[in-house]
Amino acid sequence: MGIYILPLKNLRRNRLRNLSAVLRIALGVIILLILVSSGLGINSFIKNSGTSNGKILASPQSNQTVTTTNQTNMVSSLVNYLNSFFGSSITENQFLSRLEDLLVNLVYILDGVASVALLVGVLGIMNTMGFNLSDRKREIGLLKSMGFTKNQIFISCTLESGLLGLIGSIIGVIIGTLGIWIISTFLEPGFLTVLLPFWLIPGTVFITTILSLILGLYPAWFTSKIKVEEALCCEY
Repeated sequence: MGIYILPLKNLRRNRLRNLSAVLRIALGVIILLILVSSGLGINSFIKNSGTSNGKILASPQSNQTVTTTNQTNMVSSLVNYLNSFFGSSITENQFLSRLEDLLVNLVYILDGVASVALLVGVLGIMNTMGFNLSDRKREIGLLKSMGFTKNQIFISCTLESGLLGLIGSIIGVIIGTLGIWIISTFLEPGFLTVLLPFWLIPGTVFITTILSLILGLYPAWFTSKIKVEEALCCEY
């Protein structure tokens, strides 16, 4: 079992390189949390504003509550202002329909940007692990000469990439959660649970760690295939 503790010790080696990978992952997770939570907030707003007729944003009705009536009056004032400013003749239903399309498209854009940001951060794992393992060829050769199998070395190297992803995702979740909490304080009490549901935090950490493990498979497999003679003859 001693070889499976090596990933923890190896994190202290190549500190700048590992720190760079962790920070890239953390930045991707922060962007993911903020943008996805913004999309969730928009989705919640859309659902709360919806009606039984399938519309995302409700049009004015006579049986609305006081809050909805205030929102309707605000929409009416905004439509009147836009018509007077631009000289248009848009109706409230047209305005709500266009706003609906804008919000839905915005959710899709946020989800796409968040996914790309996370992937860019996690893809650095493969590059980092490739350099880290190439610097430890002699060490891999010594482990093999001591009797450790290819599978043990493969699992050990894969766990190292997973640890980088786990640490980066935890740092990103902590900073992202604090940022979302600060944003929610300017909105309304209790809105944090709308922006940041419980499943989003463990889901982000889990997905990031799994992606890091997957991207670390190839460098770990390539390293585990190195012959003992070739590794021991390596000068670095």
